[in-house]
Amino acid sequence: MTDTETDETTPAAPEQVQQVRQTDSELGRHLLTARGFHWIYGTSGDPYALTLRAESDDPVVLGRRIRESETPLWQSAAGAWVTGRHSVAAEVLADPRLSLRHADLPGLQRHVFSDAWSNPLLCHIIPLDRAFLHASGADHARWERAAAPVLGAGAADGHRKHAERVHQETADRLGASFDLMADYSRPAATEAAAALLGVPEAQRDRFAHACAALGVALDAALCPQPLAVTRRLTEAVEDVRALVADLVAARRTEPGDDLLSTVLRAGSGGSTASAAEDALAVGVLTAAVGVEFTAGLINNALEALLAHPRQWALLGESPDLAAGAVEETLRHAPPVRLESRIAAEDLTLAGQDIPAGAQVVVHVGAANRDPEVFLAPDHFDLTRPVDQGQLALSGPHTSLFGAFARLQAETAIRTLRERHPALAPADGVQRRMRSPVLGGVLRFTLTTSA
Repeated sequence: MTDTETDETTPAAPEQVQQVRQTDSELGRHLLTARGFHWIYGTSGDPYALTLRAESDDPVVLGRRIRESETPLWQSAAGAWVTGRHSVAAEVLADPRLSLRHADLPGLQRHVFSDAWSNPLLCHIIPLDRAFLHASGADHARWERAAAPVLGAGAADGHRKHAERVHQETADRLGASFDLMADYSRPAATEAAAALLGVPEAQRDRFAHACAALGVALDAALCPQPLAVTRRLTEAVEDVRALVADLVAARRTEPGDDLLSTVLRAGSGGSTASAAEDALAVGVLTAAVGVEFTAGLINNALEALLAHPRQWALLGESPDLAAGAVEETLRHAPPVRLESRIAAEDLTLAGQDIPAGAQVVVHVGAANRDPEVFLAPDHFDLTRPVDQGQLALSGPHTSLFGAFARLQAETAIRTLRERHPALAPADGVQRRMRSPVLGGVLRFTLTTSA
């Protein structure tokens, strides 16, 4: 395929955009332009623009500044309307007039980013629609219903023994010193996801490689990644689509009890093609979101527990507190910090008139530390009462994989606490730059003995 040909190898779903492959020069220029906007806007001290820069600034401090702005919902120099107030955040995340995608995307036949200076929206730069990240709310609701027998909260107990086996086997491979993300969190999350989808052993390495490259997907939707990283991301999207499509085709003739078969059965009342497309979407999202979301939750939970020795000790005394530790991590250090929406129509939010097409961003991390809702919000407390309204699972992606991620994280911290009660950081956490959404971990070295 040449640089000017449209990728039509896989029929696009109705909500998807036909993407035209850009040359490296074109794509690199667009990414640099969008990155430049963030730097320019950040020079004024705008906390949201600085959040998008995702450099050395403390994200918790920036989140606090966003939340404590004079108005609950305010317009950043970067163009987005932003809130860190819990009440407004909950309203935004529940409003059906706010969607994941820009309203003008369905009619596009060619890449609209020909004028980078007038339209620096990342949803027009990289084809994340191919990963189903910009699908409609109705689509996400349908996928969540279809996947509920496997991914829903009620299915967690049925997967507990498998999760325990995965985490025990992953822990067996650890040395006296190991990197939490590379050696434990991501391998365990990837293996659990592969089992959900029924990925054959012969394809597990391919699946793991694609998941690793897809780990930047949610960040890439808001923060331009380097050219090489972006290319790996888009290539991984196509590879995992092909891998999952083969699995879906196989399940249509030989169904099982895996996630893809479950989604296919849920859609059996409609057309075969639409059921297969739903299964493809859920499978791709498992790789693009489910794995990194789960690995991030594991990492954040361990980081918080080890930074609070009394909490780590409490977990040892009462292993049942593992569930509370995961819930508190979702509040205190959510693995997805930002949720972006696009207004599908003119509307009014928190007293502000928001025009159709405007971007509205919820800083989930800031909202989850709102002192109007949470007592001592900056304190990590695994005994904190549950159901106080943390918003970490209020987005369509995080809601889909919430129960799965909870189970894996709970099993992870219980396993590591039992195996290595003297677990301790060897040094600080090193995070990826350009990771405002996930705060992606590059390296977090732990030692198993004091």
